[in-house]
Amino acid sequence: MDSQETLYRIIKALDESTKIAIVPSKVAGIDALAAALGLYLALKQKDKKVSLVYPGIIPDDFAEYIRKEEVISDPSLRDLVVAIDYSQTPASKVSYSTANDVLYLRISPINSDFDSRRVTGSVEGFNFDLVITIGAQVPEDFGQTLTHLEDEFRNSLIINLDNTDRNQRWGNINIVDVSAHCLSLLALNNIVKWGLNIDSKAAKVLLKGISYSPVN
Repeated sequence: MDSQETLYRIIKALDESTKIAIVPSKVAGIDALAAALGLYLALKQKDKKVSLVYPGIIPDDFAEYIRKEEVISDPSLRDLVVAIDYSQTPASKVSYSTANDVLYLRISPINSDFDSRRVTGSVEGFNFDLVITIGAQVPEDFGQTLTHLEDEFRNSLIINLDNTDRNQRWGNINIVDVSAHCLSLLALNNIVKWGLNIDSKAAKVLLKGISYSPVN
């Protein structure tokens, strides 16, 4: 696949994706985190539903760039969704209470012959359709994160972004540029190529990442 075809495929994926995950490798350090945050902010400018998956500690001087609730710090956790089909009942009130870590949901009034099989529960995953990884030479660099997101990785288009020749090109699309001084600079260059906007926050965090990188 030539570079123009790759670029077209990435731009198309960014346009059509509904839920994006950005997953920086902890192994790659602060540079990878800064690159991920810069890309995160650029995608938010595009009004995309995007999450940062990062089980590490975000330094205090990076906290201004992302809210805590926007970070998936524990990818082993999921949502429990309870569905109640109360159609064809006179139900008009909903209330809930908790006791001893048990949630009680009350819907009333309902018919005495209400079929309890109309109450269902399910555990929902993250449903990413696009995953952008940063600084991972092999999937195993993500450690337990990979274990918890195995299904999401398998079912998503993966863009693998790295700047080392040790990268095994394991993504569906691999942007590996060994000439890039650091991951933050690599992210900056590709944000521009992908037609995304860089606001002042994105620029600041990318520059911060570049400043963290050792001079060759």
